[in-house]
Amino acid sequence: MTGVVLAQVGRFEDGFEAGAVDDNPTAPLLPLRAMGADIFQVFGMDQSYFTRKVTGFLDHKRIHWTLRRCSSTPPDLVARGFPGGMPGVETPQGELMWDSTAMICYLDGRFPAASVLPNDPVCLFLAYLIDDVCDEWLYRPAVGTRWFIAENTQVAGFELARDVTVQLPISADQAREMAAAFVRSSCGPLGVTAENIQAWIDDVLRPWTRVLAQHFESAPYLFGARPSLADFAIFGGSVAHFANDPACRRWLDEDATALVRHTHRLLEPIAQQHGEWLAPGDVPETLIAILAEAGRLYLPWVAAATARGEAEVAFPSGPRTTIRATDFLCDARAVLLARYKALRSAALDAVLDRAGILRFFTDHVSQAGTVPTWNAPPQPRLNRPYPPENER
Repeated sequence: MTGVVLAQVGRFEDGFEAGAVDDNPTAPLLPLRAMGADIFQVFGMDQSYFTRKVTGFLDHKRIHWTLRRCSSTPPDLVARGFPGGMPGVETPQGELMWDSTAMICYLDGRFPAASVLPNDPVCLFLAYLIDDVCDEWLYRPAVGTRWFIAENTQVAGFELARDVTVQLPISADQAREMAAAFVRSSCGPLGVTAENIQAWIDDVLRPWTRVLAQHFESAPYLFGARPSLADFAIFGGSVAHFANDPACRRWLDEDATALVRHTHRLLEPIAQQHGEWLAPGDVPETLIAILAEAGRLYLPWVAAATARGEAEVAFPSGPRTTIRATDFLCDARAVLLARYKALRSAALDAVLDRAGILRFFTDHVSQAGTVPTWNAPPQPRLNRPYPPENER
């Protein structure tokens, strides 16, 4: 959540709660890094799709972190070069970084134990692909179902608003109304409206959660007995929205209970025993079904939109919507195509062909960019795919 109104949040105290430093209640709070604490500060919200993607990964890695509740344009961070978005993260050394996928890849290299990047090149590319689907496609019905379904707005919207009041001196009800108006103003460019939200639910969200659940009936994670980057992309949406917001949770309880169990495994990683990745060449049909589902609406749209500037999504239930490709989306697509070029093999092409999606890569390699390498805390140029109306 961003915007001029929420930018009134003001400064963040860079320390623990009062009384956490010593026994003197009047002593000034010391910054976390001045206390020698190896703690990452995550600036975001519990109800945020991408915040929970990152914090789920941090929990898996046993990396110490603390949540700093804020809007997605915290003035202190913006003054230090943060382009806005959620979450931003400050390292124990005081360095800022952002973009969920970039941060996970960077930290996975810095903390290599329990890596979330499969060692098989085929599975590695598929992890990046499913991460892309979650980040650039499933985010849309996540936002839409929260703010265009009254029950979700009342419950999850209130949860979010309650946390906004940690920094903004207004009532929780006022914060919820502000948040609802503000986020709804950003939904149009996402392609999500009050009129077509049911199509997003019936033709995108529920089919996706069903194929995921079918896979998780026979495997604890996407690529074997340990979680990957893509598992955390799925987890972020599920724990913040689909397994949290009441209407969405009922749909999962009806026809995707294995996805709920997957969410719970990542929610409490300390209770899990992890094993090995899938063996090279072992790509089950349930995983092929997930890839095929990505190829039904998302990949045709993103391939066309990033080539032409915009493209229409024709939902099987009838509605149609034209969605523009932003610079952010074009960059994400160029990176995914670059990863395809770097990891391409006969084995990978065979898997993509089995899923019926090979052409969305072979026919578009000319759009490939470069594979980013993050040897320092990542600060990509773009971090906000769809700014609100008052900032466009």
